[in-house]
Amino acid sequence: MTRLHHRLVLASMILAMTAFGTSGCTAGGPTWVDDGASYTMTSVEAVLDAADISKQSSRATTAATKLRHDALTSLRRQGDSAAKAADLLTATFPPETRAVPVYVESASLDGKPVFIVVEATGPKTGTLNMKRLWVLGEDGSVILARSR
Repeated sequence: MTRLHHRLVLASMILAMTAFGTSGCTAGGPTWVDDGASYTMTSVEAVLDAADISKQSSRATTAATKLRHDALTSLRRQGDSAAKAADLLTATFPPETRAVPVYVESASLDGKPVFIVVEATGPKTGTLNMKRLWVLGEDGSVILARSR
């Protein structure tokens, strides 16, 4: 990928996250993006860096199950594709998962359709102050996982 192409992908991703972060999502729910973006294994990691977990970062991890449920319910209200992503997350991860989706995107990775998910997560006793990135195939297969 050329340096210019990488910058264009990153710039378009940040613009999309900003636009959808301020409109198009319900209060408290994750940002939903479905604009046909295409990533590579290298460029998709920029989504993790750009995602904002500040609304969840001071919340206790013990509240994650309810917050996760609320986030997935909110995601289902954002259209058919978003509902498909919420259903996939529900089927792939147990309900007691100690993480809350804050950003969910339908995109392609190296030409294959995927869902990109950034969650706020944290230690068993603590707050949701860490980020986790999942790139999931349409069947729920984990293509990439990263955390910070």
